[in-house]
Amino acid sequence: MLSALLLAGCANAPEIPLLPKAPVTPAVTQTVYVPVYVEVEKPAAVIPPPEPIKLPEDQEQSLALLIEMARSANASPDDLRKDFVASQTAFNRDKSSVNRLRYAWISGLLGPAAGDDARLQGLLEPLVAKTGGFAPTHPLRPVADVMLAQLSERSRQLKEEQKKADALQQKLDALKAIEKNLLDRERRRN
Repeated sequence: MLSALLLAGCANAPEIPLLPKAPVTPAVTQTVYVPVYVEVEKPAAVIPPPEPIKLPEDQEQSLALLIEMARSANASPDDLRKDFVASQTAFNRDKSSVNRLRYAWISGLLGPAAGDDARLQGLLEPLVAKTGGFAPTHPLRPVADVMLAQLSERSRQLKEEQKKADALQQKLDALKAIEKNLLDRERRRN
């Protein structure tokens, strides 16, 4: 019976419609250019090292002097005295602006041992003069300006300290005079 039912079920199966066949188009052959990339090892290009930048002569001298000034600012007193003698000799031999500035710088570092501030100002003022001094755009002009400003400030502070010392000395002299008068009165009473 089972087989009869199965056969009966198959007899009632719906028919599936077939899809129409697509028309077949004949194949067309076409030639297409396709680029082919191939890796090839090449020796590395030799790049020469860059040429060092050549500064104008005044900038080159300025840079060398600034390096020397930075070194001398941290030098020992003995090295500073040797540098002072060397800068003085160089300045006496060639009174160029760079030698003048170097001499003034080292003299300023030595302080009163190398001379007074008026002499240092005399060394620096020609460097900032309108005629014959550094041009406003010269790399060392600001250095000379700063050194002159420092000298002026130091001179001002020394004058103030001298005024205070003079005032204290006057007070001390006045106290001594009072003390002397008191001692004289005491002697006269006795």
